[in-house]
Amino acid sequence: MGASNEDMKHKKKNNIYRREFIELSVKSAVGASLISLPILSEIGCGTTADKTIHGVCYHDCPDRCSWTVTVRNGKVEKFEASKDNPYTAGKLCDKMVNFPNDVTYHPDRILTPLKRTGLKGSGEFEPVSWEQAIKEVAARLTTIIEQDGGEAVLPYSFGGNQGLVQSDSIAGRFFAHIGASQLERTICGNPTVAGIMATNGQTTGVLPEDIIHSRFILLWGTNPVNSNQHLWLMIEEARKRGARLVVIDPFQSQTALKADWHIQPLPGTDTALALGLMHVIFKEQLQDQDYIDNYTTGANEMKAHLQKYDVETVSRWTGLESETIIQLAKSYAQGKPSLIRVLVGLEHQTNGGSAFRAIAMLPALTGAWRQLGGGLMNMTYELFGAALNWDSLNLPAALANPKTRMINMIQLGKALNDETLKPAIRALVIFNSNPVVTTPNQNLVKRGLSRENLLTVVLEHFMTDTASYADYVFPATTVLENWDLLDSWGSTYLNINEPAIEPLGEAKTNTGFFRILSKEMGFKDDYLFESDIDIIQKTLDSDHEYLKGITFKSLKKNGWARLNLPKTWMPHAVGNFNTPSGKCNLYNAEIDPPMPEYVPFKYSDEDLKSFPFQLLTLKSPRHFLNSSKGNVSHLRKKEGKPFLDMHAVDAAGKDINDGDEIKIFNQRGAVFLTARISQKVRKGVVCMPHGYWPSLMKGGSSANALTDDLLTDMGRGGAIQEARVDVVKV
Repeated sequence: MGASNEDMKHKKKNNIYRREFIELSVKSAVGASLISLPILSEIGCGTTADKTIHGVCYHDCPDRCSWTVTVRNGKVEKFEASKDNPYTAGKLCDKMVNFPNDVTYHPDRILTPLKRTGLKGSGEFEPVSWEQAIKEVAARLTTIIEQDGGEAVLPYSFGGNQGLVQSDSIAGRFFAHIGASQLERTICGNPTVAGIMATNGQTTGVLPEDIIHSRFILLWGTNPVNSNQHLWLMIEEARKRGARLVVIDPFQSQTALKADWHIQPLPGTDTALALGLMHVIFKEQLQDQDYIDNYTTGANEMKAHLQKYDVETVSRWTGLESETIIQLAKSYAQGKPSLIRVLVGLEHQTNGGSAFRAIAMLPALTGAWRQLGGGLMNMTYELFGAALNWDSLNLPAALANPKTRMINMIQLGKALNDETLKPAIRALVIFNSNPVVTTPNQNLVKRGLSRENLLTVVLEHFMTDTASYADYVFPATTVLENWDLLDSWGSTYLNINEPAIEPLGEAKTNTGFFRILSKEMGFKDDYLFESDIDIIQKTLDSDHEYLKGITFKSLKKNGWARLNLPKTWMPHAVGNFNTPSGKCNLYNAEIDPPMPEYVPFKYSDEDLKSFPFQLLTLKSPRHFLNSSKGNVSHLRKKEGKPFLDMHAVDAAGKDINDGDEIKIFNQRGAVFLTARISQKVRKGVVCMPHGYWPSLMKGGSSANALTDDLLTDMGRGGAIQEARVDVVKV
């Protein structure tokens, strides 16, 4: 059996809904506690004794690896993957294997508060004391709030640290307390969730461990060789047992190279492809009619709708041969147990939510859910949403349901430069995010951050491209120096993170930073000063069956625990969808349109003429995670210089040869890279990596200088793959 309606009721009872949970799961924080203030001292914050403690990776990654840290004389002596956690399996990824030296002990780490002395963006600062910096920030925030209200203040954070404590536990309370503008954190994950929820009512499907039972594995828009390495080990095990691996990706990724079959549609056409597969399944009578009759709604409406998605039409949209579409549909429907694995890679298009909505219907049409290892695999966050005590992490009753305005993080540049916005954003507090690198429309973001009348406060480890625009930079602790509790959106394991060492220099925890600021601003409410350990213990105070036997004490001893899930997890073998009807929605009258549609994005004639190539910006680097570690020299050396992948025909038309230095440009900016002529992309498509810091690249720009801040059809995510560019040799 799988997730029940009671689980979802429990989740709602604890006031944790999908959007809020996504934010808690993927928001980030680094930050601060001032040890000299009694209220901020954390019991057991660090240690000078020799011992081995447990920790966990805090990055925005589905694996959530456990590790152990051996400390001698107050310094990390050994850092290694947990050999006991069967999911981590004794191996860390290339990004994390040298973490203590790459981050905690890095010589460039910021270890004292800094105050700007030069122009914004110049990176010119002077060290100041915590007392002076906090006093000045508190005074300026107080003045801004008195003059324009709390909405003139905007927090900006995301997946740089996914710890439940160091992400938003105290920060969220602080910003709600002052009535700050809310940040709509939808740049990643929300279209995925919105689409699948519209179909299935929940995102939790097949669990990662059960992929070994699959015999037809379809990886759609995900590259686990680079970004989900522990799942990849399970995929390899499934292949040893006879599974066939098919990858759908417009880019020839490392995973695509290892697949039995790589299908390479044009970018942004996934919705059309999914509907085309459904058309073939019905036409060839490959559907499981009994499953459809008993566990779905709207089959007749869907069959009629699919007449618009015949193979020839879908072939023109996707650029795939008709026979490829037909053969894929047959292979999927007949390859039992068949599993579709989706992550966020294909959501970054204007049809992003619709793509997931359509793909989520395929297992119901074929009855794939009936078999162990069959169905859809996406996220696991709902398991923790049911298990944990979210009353500990949600806003207190006094602050719940804030009425302040919402600003979408994808459109930060627009918000900072909008002269009609009332009140204007006059203060920006950035933590666990590097928006100059990670937010679309990079040059517009830079322009907004350059405003002299904008107070910008950044909590950071390094002088990032974003921190260089700050008025004040506060030194943040690393994960080796603070307490935290981490759930997972891609596995079934809960982890605790115990500080291995005392914070270096004057670094403080994120929670502590907001406690200090609250005290300096004269706030008295207890919820602003709760300790990290108290938050963890209260969050674990739950009687849900998934958490049975898992306590603060047991986690501190072992570091990790797998949720107590049913031995056999088949959530939709007999329906049990978390929809009002309990059935899979092939037709959903509550959503406009009621069935997924493919709507090609319409570029202007001028754009099509001036910018002939569609641009893909992908998280292809193996040694960076988003922008994290993009400054570490030995990792940059291993990663190598960034390339723009071009098809040979396109390159010849531009007189570009492999290895040439080129400029990629559009109306928003320009980036300088090296050309790589390959079959990794189709004609008319070019691809560059995301995550490189602009300040470390020729011309001072990186991938997001070219992307637009368009929103997706569902979930209000970032349709960043709809950018068009031209390319010239320099």
